[in-house]
This record gives sequence, structure tokens and C-alpha cells, in this order.
Amino acid sequence: MINTLHCKTIREEERMSSRMATIQEEITEMPMKSGQVVGESSEEVERAMDAHHLSLAGIVRDADKLRLSTLKEVMGILTPRQGVNFLVSTKKLHLSMHEWGKKMKHQSVGRKGNRDEVVGTSVCFK
Repeated sequence: MINTLHCKTIREEERMSSRMATIQEEITEMPMKSGQVVGESSEEVERAMDAHHLSLAGIVRDADKLRLSTLKEVMGILTPRQGVNFLVSTKKLHLSMHEWGKKMKHQSVGRKGNRDEVVGTSVCFK
């Protein structure tokens, strides 16, 4: 059961990654009008960016649905006690990662001396 869920989740993640890559390629391939100054806005660019915004929002929505459905399926596999332990452990991990991120941001601010220069930190586990 776990292996089936794992494989299903990976397939969905790969599908979303492919959609994301397509959106990124479309954004980088957007042609500029001849004579258009970099940073200058145009209706055509605004319409294209709005469409990409909607596509990205769809991916975020689908990722949220995948997280929720995976959680529900995991909880259905586990015993009630295991489910409680799992939820407590994931919450502890979430809080620890949040605190670690704040610590890293604070250390970065201390080195840079300017809060506006801090770049967000992301962590990925495989």
C-alpha cells in the first residue's frame, strides 16, 4: 500500500514539474516587441503574464490537493496511534524547519547588514 502511494505521488509530482518547466520555458520565450525598452510594460506582456500567473496558481492548487490527498491516504494506512505520532512528528519537523529558517535569515542579515538584501532560503529533502 505504501509503495503504491509512493509511486502515485511521484507520478503526480513529475507531472506538476513538467507543467512548471513548460511555464518557465514559455516565460523565457516571450518575444519582446522591437524597440521595446527592457522593463517597459505593454498590454501584450501584461496579458501573457496574467495567463502565466493563472497557470502557476493552478500548479500551486494541484500541489496542495496532492499534499492533502497523500496525507489522507497515509492516515488511512496507519493505525490511530501511528497516525497521531506521525502528525505530531511532522508538526515538530515543520516548527524546527521554521525556526532554522528564521535563524539562517537572522545570520544572513547580520552578515549583510541590510535586511532588504536577504534572499529566501529553501530546503528540499529527497
